[in-house]
Amino acid sequence: MKHKISIFIITYNEAHIISKCLEKLKTFDEIIVVDSGSTDATVSICESFGAKVISHKFENFGLQKQFALEQTTHNWVLSLDADEVMSDALISELHNIKHQENINAYTIPRTHVFLNKIFRNGAESKRPIVRLFDKNFGKFTPNKVHETIEINGTIGKLYQEMLHYTVFDINTAIQKQIKYAMLSGELLNAKNKKSNIFKIIIKFPFDFFRYYVLQRNFLNGYAGFTWSMFAAFSNYLKYARLKELDDNNS
Repeated sequence: MKHKISIFIITYNEAHIISKCLEKLKTFDEIIVVDSGSTDATVSICESFGAKVISHKFENFGLQKQFALEQTTHNWVLSLDADEVMSDALISELHNIKHQENINAYTIPRTHVFLNKIFRNGAESKRPIVRLFDKNFGKFTPNKVHETIEINGTIGKLYQEMLHYTVFDINTAIQKQIKYAMLSGELLNAKNKKSNIFKIIIKFPFDFFRYYVLQRNFLNGYAGFTWSMFAAFSNYLKYARLKELDDNNS
């Protein structure tokens, strides 16, 4: 039995990428965009693709996505980020799912695209992530960042990928990594997690080795090396921020 699917996206100044995402969604039943005050052409672009655009003040990622979820009409929903683009094969797979009564959600393989390089190797290639679900069985965690979908039920899996276009240039990569690292450190602090000098010192070299060698990002060329450096540095910043907050509260 086929179900109608509502797709929902949160946006803020996504004019550089949102068309790439939306042009793949023409065959779906509903597109909900929740925008938090974009000052570029994001809203007009979304409306030109037939999306219903709702303005809503941004508090954090988890709460914003939960709000967007609650605006959807159909039970089966698909959460997308503005920089995620579904493959034609995935779209076909979504339209031809034979839903089983005991399956309440599905993972979708997501492949990393960094500096225009598609990561065909390593842990960031076709990493499964829950995105399609029956909203009666799923909700978002209210996290500042790295929000996840909690499913109270059984999770199946789809096999065709979507591409995640993270950043196109080094300047954007730096800004994005710092922003998410600071938010992640604050999230850990709110959970009463602790950091220390030893952890901070070993964090960068250990994580770089893990990303670049153990997760085989060396096979992704220059982009794989650069992403491994940024990801490791982001983790260092996260725990440095956590220590700073902990010290300030002492």
